[in-house]
Amino acid sequence: MTDRERDRSLFHDGLYRKTVTEIGTLRTKLPEDVFTSLAREVIRRLVDHPVVLSSAIAFPSDARIDELSRALLLPNPLAGKAFIARIQAQGASVETVYLAYLAEAARRLGTWWSEDKISWAEATVATGHIYAVMRGLRPLFKPTRPRGNQRAALFMPVPGENHTLGIEMAADLATKDGWDITLKRDLDHDGLVQYAAQSGHMIIGLSAAGEHSLNALAKVIVALRIRLPEASILVSGNIVRSAPDLVRLMGADATEAEFDPALQQLNTLWDLSNQQADVG
Repeated sequence: MTDRERDRSLFHDGLYRKTVTEIGTLRTKLPEDVFTSLAREVIRRLVDHPVVLSSAIAFPSDARIDELSRALLLPNPLAGKAFIARIQAQGASVETVYLAYLAEAARRLGTWWSEDKISWAEATVATGHIYAVMRGLRPLFKPTRPRGNQRAALFMPVPGENHTLGIEMAADLATKDGWDITLKRDLDHDGLVQYAAQSGHMIIGLSAAGEHSLNALAKVIVALRIRLPEASILVSGNIVRSAPDLVRLMGADATEAEFDPALQQLNTLWDLSNQQADVG
């Protein structure tokens, strides 16, 4: 990620545009309080990112952050993206873009929102644009190559999910197929994100039994995408069958309700992760 020409060329415009569309559709389909929680999660995860808190990166001026924040507030999603492209062209690294500019813009927008300087509609549009830019930057975060050839994944039910028999059976069957599966149950939202970040797993399997877990699932995916942009996410369980359209809009890398196709997706994600680790 030190080659800035390579950094700029790897922005995934298709993934960015897809995320803009998905977020916009979710905004119309989810209750206002649920979408508000997702917007606040974007702000919180960026502002509280460990690298941001460590001050290990150079931060832009207040004027630059105000300029970016105003661009992100515009209905046209290309305005914020164009600002990011300009600062990359001026030499900003992906780390600076991701953890300084976007994090500080999230902080600024959160302040304006809490002080009623911007409306709910403006705040949620802007945070959606931030999230889309971060998704577009995903190809710049190379997965960590695992030691050896052991296929490994982290399996977790979404917070508050009491029906865990399915994911327990899936973990057993995947282990029988040769996978090294770490299964973690009974974690709350923050505990799940923290454990995933510390585990080093590049593939995360999330399970939910039904529509009652839609809100928790959406919030977890948003948090994991920000904290672990290099990881691949598979969503399984009956929720894929009962609410397929909403689940697909959440931007997981794969969704499967049945074990056999889910296992095939795991193998595909593993191969892709290894290919990406080999690039560069």
